Amino acid sequence: MIQDNLILREVMRLIEDKNKDAMMEYLEELHPTDIAELLEILPEENRKYVFNSLAPEKAVQVIEELEHDLRLYFLNNLPHNYMMKLLKEMSSDEMADFLRELPDELSERLLAMLEAEERTEIENLLKYDESIAGGLMTTEYLAFHLDTSIKEVLDKLPDVAPAAETIYYIYVVDNDNRIKGVVSLRDLILADPKLPLKDVMLTDVKKVDVWMDQEEVAKAFEKYGLLGMPVVDQDDTLLGIITVDDVFDVIEEEDTEDILKLAGADFQIDVDDTTAWYRAYRRLPWLLIAIIGQILSGSVISGFSETLEAVIALSFFIPVLMDMGGNVGTQSSAIIVRGLATDNIDINKNIRENIVRESLVGLLLGIVCGLATAVIAYIWQGIPMLGLVVGISMTFTLAVAAVLGAFVPLTLNKIGKDPAVSSGPFVTTVLDIVALLIYFGSASLFMGYLL
Repeated sequence: MIQDNLILREVMRLIEDKNKDAMMEYLEELHPTDIAELLEILPEENRKYVFNSLAPEKAVQVIEELEHDLRLYFLNNLPHNYMMKLLKEMSSDEMADFLRELPDELSERLLAMLEAEERTEIENLLKYDESIAGGLMTTEYLAFHLDTSIKEVLDKLPDVAPAAETIYYIYVVDNDNRIKGVVSLRDLILADPKLPLKDVMLTDVKKVDVWMDQEEVAKAFEKYGLLGMPVVDQDDTLLGIITVDDVFDVIEEEDTEDILKLAGADFQIDVDDTTAWYRAYRRLPWLLIAIIGQILSGSVISGFSETLEAVIALSFFIPVLMDMGGNVGTQSSAIIVRGLATDNIDINKNIRENIVRESLVGLLLGIVCGLATAVIAYIWQGIPMLGLVVGISMTFTLAVAAVLGAFVPLTLNKIGKDPAVSSGPFVTTVLDIVALLIYFGSASLFMGYLL
């Protein structure tokens, strides 16, 4: 934050001085991400001045870091020739991502202005949905035939490397562009220059299928710790590569999606681009489910109205039982959903094993919390049997909450449904009803001792 303030103050000073040369020099030393963040907070009348002070190569890097709306704002306010110059400087995957965000008419118009070869390359990338490996990949990679000597590769690197997304890995292919191996830049430099690539390459190439979901791609990167991975089709033909920086965005997106689903928000909403009516519409189904659940909870209370009238003190402990059940159920569900998302829970194992383990946790929590609540109830109301009823109810409620919180996402995952959507309002609402049934059932059982 201190660094951001220093950058903003210095840029505003340069704007006031109207010293464009000094501005260009200062911006050239800044990281593109810092400039993008600066443009987000600058007053609108100063944004174009700062952006136009960027060298073309720097401007491309900044555009790639900008949020969609601001990126579109600058491109729409640039001279056509300069805009196309910046677009052509983008990597193929970044250009494809950007064109996906544009209205179809504008996207087609920009595509038509590209050279035939470049247009074909971008159109091939646009065929893939952005949520799969094909939509993440870039076609700017280094690949050589397996018979190519190391000396030849090293001689060609200065010419081909600037256009590549990364040069840390050199992929080895056959005559049909099927991937056969990979050589790291380090191994390439240290190897005997006379040897062909096939003699030094690693044949165990970690690769992803072009149709693989982006979440699975992120898991593969996390598992192997690579800076880049090749993308292939069913014949092992090399189509492109995915670099680790693209995966960072996927991880953030998937984590955000899971968190929102756990809260019952269904999907990520851009608060700047959607109306209040639309956002309310997307969240309304979960609230309607919660209303139905709470009405059912009210019906349970109504069914035991005589019990409540006889022992008014029972009503004092309804909120704590319902809240504690919801808390434990949500905790268990969150642990299971996160475990499934990170592959820490083996989906091939027996569902019963995972549920039993979580139920034991719930039982231990229930015993401790039940004893504490029972003591509090007895001291507060001076009714020993009330403490027993509250303690028993708390124990069984938390045990059931843990079981339900684990069972629902595991079962949905088993049948191929997204487990994240089960873990918010649904589990909590069901547990409210269960907690009341356990509580009033226990109270009815010991009613003779409560009066």
